[in-house]
Amino acid sequence: MKKNYIFTLLITLCLTAVSFGQEMILNGGLENWDDDTTPTSWTKAEVLTKSTDAHSGSFSAVRDGGSGTKDLSQTISGVIPGNSYTISFWYKVTAGDEEDVRIWSNWKSGDTFVYHVGDVNDRSNDPLRGPEDGYLDDGDGVWTKHEVTVTAPADVDSFYFEVRSYSNSTTYWDDLSFVNNGTASVKDNSIEGFATYPNPVTNNKFTVTSSSSNRKEIAIFNVLGGKVFSSTVSGVKSTVDVSSISSGIYILKVTEDGKTATKKLVLK
Repeated sequence: MKKNYIFTLLITLCLTAVSFGQEMILNGGLENWDDDTTPTSWTKAEVLTKSTDAHSGSFSAVRDGGSGTKDLSQTISGVIPGNSYTISFWYKVTAGDEEDVRIWSNWKSGDTFVYHVGDVNDRSNDPLRGPEDGYLDDGDGVWTKHEVTVTAPADVDSFYFEVRSYSNSTTYWDDLSFVNNGTASVKDNSIEGFATYPNPVTNNKFTVTSSSSNRKEIAIFNVLGGKVFSSTVSGVKSTVDVSSISSGIYILKVTEDGKTATKKLVLK
């Protein structure tokens, strides 16, 4: 019996190591090509060609002039709500007008885009659309890295990874990455005045406070990333009843006015 327990524990630890800190994008280094204009595993690769001018490895993808917006994208499955993900890529612009490169990504639930910051018409503070919804720095013709870490919102199961180049630019792409960091950081407290108490929770209820009385969306996730509780409260101080959840360790996620705070929550 003891041997079986130890074996199970080792398997669990191995699976955890594989799941977290894991690269989830396919062919992010652009080393594999079906032909000179089709990078393997990328579902959209508009007007791109294989180039030996690479940030690392042997190849990159280049868009060399021409009109219109051109995309490089793929949908990444297996996203876990509440987990932290780091999105990064390298790019180089050797010709253009300083409005040549953007990230244009989105969470998805099935085939539906999920907008959790602003909406489809106003995403000015969305890190998945660039800094303040603007263009990235052209980088003076040298390889430049863009990186952002975000937390997957509730009810999503995939991520649409897309980068864009614009008219008359010469833009290179390489080393695109989407890494699962695991459970969201417990220090990601961006809501002003955010606090919870008591913690551990001993009577099936805890209090959430902030400086604002605006509506707060409450979500609780287990250590595997599965959502086990959701509710909405309002007020500077609100009581949350979690009697429906078993004892254990969880991640609490609170969203207020587009800002998110996460915290480890212990239920006894």
